[in-house]
Amino acid sequence: MRKILIVGGGQSGLQLALCLQEHGYDVTLMTVRSSAELYEGRAVSMQTLFDTAHAAEREYGLDFWSEEAPRLSGMRIRGFGPGGETAFDWTGRLPAPAHAVDERVKIAVWQEVFEENGGTVVLHGATVTDLDHLVGMFDLTVVATGHQGLAEVFDVDPARPVARMPPVSTAIAFVEDPGDSGDLIEVDIVPGLGHLLTWPGFSVSGRCRQLCVTGPADGPMSRFPRRVNPQAHLDVILGLLREFLPQRHELYRDAVLADSRAAVLDLANPMVRTPVAQLPSGGSVLGMGDTVVVTSPALQQDANNACVAAKVYLEAILAHGDRPFDTDFMFATFDRYMEHARHFTGDLAARLHYHPAYVTEFCLAAGRHQDLADRFVRGFDQPADLAAWFPDEAATRALVAEYDAARPAPAAPAG
Repeated sequence: MRKILIVGGGQSGLQLALCLQEHGYDVTLMTVRSSAELYEGRAVSMQTLFDTAHAAEREYGLDFWSEEAPRLSGMRIRGFGPGGETAFDWTGRLPAPAHAVDERVKIAVWQEVFEENGGTVVLHGATVTDLDHLVGMFDLTVVATGHQGLAEVFDVDPARPVARMPPVSTAIAFVEDPGDSGDLIEVDIVPGLGHLLTWPGFSVSGRCRQLCVTGPADGPMSRFPRRVNPQAHLDVILGLLREFLPQRHELYRDAVLADSRAAVLDLANPMVRTPVAQLPSGGSVLGMGDTVVVTSPALQQDANNACVAAKVYLEAILAHGDRPFDTDFMFATFDRYMEHARHFTGDLAARLHYHPAYVTEFCLAAGRHQDLADRFVRGFDQPADLAAWFPDEAATRALVAEYDAARPAPAAPAG
């Protein structure tokens, strides 16, 4: 029986551990928190899982919240002018529902299931020294600890193209369900601030509403204290809405945190690291998920990338049989994953955060053509298509012209 060590118990690490367990592998999971500590801890991320990634959970029976989590049918995009007037307002439809489950809920339950099924969980914050000692005891060591801390054992890869944009900051809060949350991911483009994203989800207290404000790190987003105080963070979010988006502030001004630890500030920006780290002893470890591929959380790709990473790594491990997990295997596996994950680390990320004029023109066109709106929104589930045209001004203008030519606006009445 092949022995695999997975360091890090988030979406990608635990998903891979559970799936390998189903195939009879001897899996050890090293993580820093027990399931109870995870469930009762502070929010760590927002998760919107689109259907392509969600299918990997369903395949192994890991989608425990399909009935409880709200089904998200599409994305509503609103843009506002400098005076607060609405410039555009349209909704793109998803081909299948997305779901948003608080990582604290999902990971706590998955860790319990892993242990109940005989998996070994070691509660320990691993160091490079630990890895150097352990790597020889396992056939393969995978590191999936997130984009900070142990991730630094993997060098930044200067050969990989990443978004050329100033840093952004993202503040996240889970608030009590206002009662009629709808079934859409709502995105407001706010001059002077950035973006407000909201959608219904499922958290430790049940159904909730997720609020996310993102914008340039040196702008109004710099008002957030770096030491997270959930209520203080919610107050800053509401203050920003009052100032920059008063019409939405009316809806959320009485918002209450879904639980006392339901807020987080995320400063992640696109980054790609080399997936293989060489340890002092000569052993090698393989990075996975956002340990080696980081996206901005407001782009709603973190959970999807982590889910796809676990699926790709699982398939590669199963196909590799009894052969050694050498560095050739590691690099080849990562390259397969990057075919999916690379899109939201490059210019696509920049265009979605910082909008040149042609992006605004596209948004106006999407209001005229439902198929165009749907195609844009589908891109968050199937990023290869969106990345093929949206970052490129000429390609986007040509696509808009194609839709306009196929369905021209009606002629004005005579006289």
